[in-house]
Amino acid sequence: MLDAMNTDIVISIIAGSLLFFLLCVFIVAFSALYLRKKQQYKIEKQQLQSQFSQTLLQSQLEIKEQTLQHIGYELHDNLGQVASLIKINLHTIQLDDAVKARQRIEDTKELVRQLITDLKSLSVSLNSDRAAEQGIEKSLETEQERLNKTGQFEVLLEKEGSIPVLDANTTIILYRMAQEILNNMVKHSGAKNIRILLRSEQKSLALIFIDDGVGFDLEEKIKSGGAGLLNLQSRAKILNAQLSIQSVPEKGTTISIQMPL
Repeated sequence: MLDAMNTDIVISIIAGSLLFFLLCVFIVAFSALYLRKKQQYKIEKQQLQSQFSQTLLQSQLEIKEQTLQHIGYELHDNLGQVASLIKINLHTIQLDDAVKARQRIEDTKELVRQLITDLKSLSVSLNSDRAAEQGIEKSLETEQERLNKTGQFEVLLEKEGSIPVLDANTTIILYRMAQEILNNMVKHSGAKNIRILLRSEQKSLALIFIDDGVGFDLEEKIKSGGAGLLNLQSRAKILNAQLSIQSVPEKGTTISIQMPL
């Protein structure tokens, strides 16, 4: 009976090792695809050229860059770590202790399941045109999940009214504006809580961002000619939208985009 148990454990180890090898191959292939997409992005960046088309293309490229950065971090910080744990588990299975060996194998199976789930999630995010396909509502939900996953922020997304379906080009530019606002809040505001309100009114769509961060002096920011603020103003103008920024030092920031439908 002991021989049969040892045989089961050896088979499990072999199967686990084979699965780990296949996962490593998949990660290498995934990384190669990521690098190829990154190269593609560099080539597209050189083709930037007129006002709406240029802004649209710029927004698409920035979304791709954000996506590639996210994938790069995930490959390095998350998938690489999980793969290392799988390797360690497989190398430290104690064959002379059947109970501990089975527990270690179960732990490894759970790590493998986690790795497969994360790989599937990253495969979906490789499609940088997903903002246009998903629409602004779903795209904002994706940003909310991404930020909440870090554990450093509490991001709340509220929706009011029936959110209309926007055309693909408008969605891309509006989504990129949302990304830029959220990135600035994350990097510079020191906020812990961020509220996003997507509100459909009679003939307009409002997108409002509120944080509880340190705020800033708006007049000073305008005088300094910050690139982020100029980008937001330029894109709001293209969408024929009104951009409103209210910020008081130590009292947080509210940024709203009011776009006609």
